[in-house]
Amino acid sequence: MSISKRMIRIVFLLSLFLLSAGSYTKAFAADEDNAITKGVYIDAVDISGMTKDEAAKAVADYVDTLKQRTVTVDIKGEKEQVKISDLGFTDKKNNYIEEAMEIGKVGNLIKQYKDLKDTQENKLVYHLEFSINEPKLKTFAKRLSKHNVKAANATVSRKNGAFVYTDETVGQKVDTETTVAAIKDAVLNNWSGEDVSLSAEVKEVAPKYTRSMVEECNTLLGTFHTTFTTSTADRAANLANGARLINNTVLYPGQVFSAYEKLAPFTTSNGYYQAGAYSNGKLVDSIGGGACQVTTTLYNAVLLSELEVVERANHSMTISYVDLSRDAAIAGTWKNLRFKNNTDAPVVIEASTYGRTITFNLWGHEKRNTKGRKVKFETVIVSQRQPGADVVTKDPNQPPTYVYTTQSAHTGYVAELYKIVYENGQEVSRTRVNRSVYNASPRYVTVGTKKEEKPDKDVTDDKTDKGKGDITSDDPGDVPAISGNDKGGKEDKTGNKKDTNKENNKENNKENNKENNKGNTTEDNSNDSTQEENTGL
Repeated sequence: MSISKRMIRIVFLLSLFLLSAGSYTKAFAADEDNAITKGVYIDAVDISGMTKDEAAKAVADYVDTLKQRTVTVDIKGEKEQVKISDLGFTDKKNNYIEEAMEIGKVGNLIKQYKDLKDTQENKLVYHLEFSINEPKLKTFAKRLSKHNVKAANATVSRKNGAFVYTDETVGQKVDTETTVAAIKDAVLNNWSGEDVSLSAEVKEVAPKYTRSMVEECNTLLGTFHTTFTTSTADRAANLANGARLINNTVLYPGQVFSAYEKLAPFTTSNGYYQAGAYSNGKLVDSIGGGACQVTTTLYNAVLLSELEVVERANHSMTISYVDLSRDAAIAGTWKNLRFKNNTDAPVVIEASTYGRTITFNLWGHEKRNTKGRKVKFETVIVSQRQPGADVVTKDPNQPPTYVYTTQSAHTGYVAELYKIVYENGQEVSRTRVNRSVYNASPRYVTVGTKKEEKPDKDVTDDKTDKGKGDITSDDPGDVPAISGNDKGGKEDKTGNKKDTNKENNKENNKENNKENNKGNTTEDNSNDSTQEENTGL
């Protein structure tokens, strides 16, 4: 066959193929040039034969349907549900429809033929891409966190002289980071378009102290009590209320106890009454008078238990129910008693009043070798300052024989408290615990001048109506006190006085500044005695 005949044959066959391809293309293409060819899908949406606008609407309707789906998270049987739309779910805008419009319409006849045939036989599916709003997802994660359950330590308390225990509680915490990641994966990567259900990642939180541990806290570490036999009924009620507020406090290792946090606020709604107290050197009624005897009694039990004292302040003037340097005043947040459980087991604070006695018992787990060991506390007076001249107020309505003591005199002291440890009867250590500065204060008296005016006289040694005006009182935790511990002279029972910098003399301020929390504080006062039991270990 000649070359010319071959060429003619090839041209003829090629023309026949092109004619067939064109016919095929025409047969399977859409009827209109602006329509999408058959066999094209966007996710589950068949957009075959649609115009560009029709396809866009069909896809938008599909996405709106997806937004109504829900995500349900199971948290140990409890469920949280959210609409996907509330997670900020949206589709990313891609050019899928534009691409679909060009299938079978671009390129030479051979390419058009191939594209159409592939689409017919294999079905072309475009997959939408979605996104979720991260802030909205985090908001939902916070809802999951509401199902967190704190672990609770086993507790121990004292009731009617016996220990009462409660079991520990195992907590749970939702791993929101892992759970949120699972939600994103389910919606963005492996979603069938149906409602989503999954279980949250939940971790158990073990309590630190179990019942078996707290059952070991049955050793009396230290006990101390003071009496308030001469106190008014309201002051006695305040001491009982203070004991109630502190009773059965459990202090776990490393925790710090704050007396102010337990006793405040000093209000009638919190169980307090008005009792005598000092304010700016004058005897007044103040709600909560007597709180300092509560903290003082507790302070001595803490010393005998050998716990770590973090903060303590003495009264501005001496008090009568404990020795010098063994008091602990409370005045708002600036004078407070705080101590730390420096043992490796919980400590239970048992507080009670019986009759006119307030007692604190501290229970724990003693692991030290206490055989032959004894602890004693000793007060050493460093210096003494006598009160100034009497402050006299004249009363023209009373006869000259009338002498009324409104506030007794107080000798000032600088005193130190020492902790002495004995082993088998021998002193092995002596440590200074605190240095306390107590202000001197004159006596305040009122004298009658009804019949005739006379110059002020020194009534210091006047025995008339001696003690007639004395008042047993205490402070609410924000004023100073007085004491009968003055070895240099007789003290009357009085109330408290607010301890301000203006009231402290320069010498006392100088001493206090050296001590860092071992100086003045708010105070109580009463002519009550103190007794010490079980010197503790």
